[in-house]
Amino acid sequence: MSDHQLLSQSAAGMRLIAQTTLYNAGNLARLEVFIAASYHPDLLAAQDVAARLAAFAAHYDALGRWKVLQTLATSKHHVIVVFATERDAEAFYYCELAVEADYPHRITAYRFERLQEVEG
Repeated sequence: MSDHQLLSQSAAGMRLIAQTTLYNAGNLARLEVFIAASYHPDLLAAQDVAARLAAFAAHYDALGRWKVLQTLATSKHHVIVVFATERDAEAFYYCELAVEADYPHRITAYRFERLQEVEG
């Protein structure tokens, strides 16, 4: 089964697909609307829409578009993937996203960070 198929069977995966699609298109206006509507109020209280949008914009400027390299784990409400990026071809990025169980499945956790290289 492809990564897209795995992610599309999960509410969390569908949120990740939607967010990544908007991010990759560079559509910051639409991404702002998505963040406001899709992130749980508790997450927005910790980091508001403007700050989250600024972080995505900074990632886009530094890394370019993201591509799912591998889906590591999926459940209905939680996904973990590894991304490759357009401008940092030698690095991998860990992304974890969780959503609430009840509709509208707002995002309750989001993490995106560069994986550290293993010294050897």
